[in-house]
Amino acid sequence: MSEFTRDQNIYSLDLSIDEAHILINLVEQLLELLGEGDFHHHYDESDPFAQLMSQLKAAPEEIVTPEDPVLLRLLPNAYSDPEAAADFRRYTEPTLRGKKQRTLQMVRQALEIIVDDDRSGVVEDLDSEIWLMAINDLRLALSIRLEIDPNSFDHFEALSDSDPQKPIYAVYFWLGWLQANLLNLMAG
Repeated sequence: MSEFTRDQNIYSLDLSIDEAHILINLVEQLLELLGEGDFHHHYDESDPFAQLMSQLKAAPEEIVTPEDPVLLRLLPNAYSDPEAAADFRRYTEPTLRGKKQRTLQMVRQALEIIVDDDRSGVVEDLDSEIWLMAINDLRLALSIRLEIDPNSFDHFEALSDSDPQKPIYAVYFWLGWLQANLLNLMAG
């Protein structure tokens, strides 16, 4: 299983090729949702995870409150008053959206090195804050799509191994483990 490590202030992540592919697919889906181009995905469209993630739609060109619940979570309104929220969004959303896109692009570039070698590998000398932000955004997106609540882990454990939702929940909880692993190292 993948794991972050730290030597002094140098962080690394050991991944299998499958784990790297999963992360790249998640990153590319989130980049698409944030309005960043179309990617050639490394998954089978009949895969239940691919079907779930295909619900993601590109953001509109003009800056409006997103209808997609994932975008609304990643780019939330700052105010309950619609006019104040629209004004705030007009001045801040492009910067926030751009930062999230750059963060995800950096993670994708690091992961593509492993995938290009077509073997398990270590992402070396990674920026821990960039990776933490990317993993957090990926988890937020999945939590909205899966409707995660306090009972979700019990629901996951009760699913049969043949249930198409089980691997999707497993990815969500795996990301949580990665996030906790990195946070512990950063606090260490």
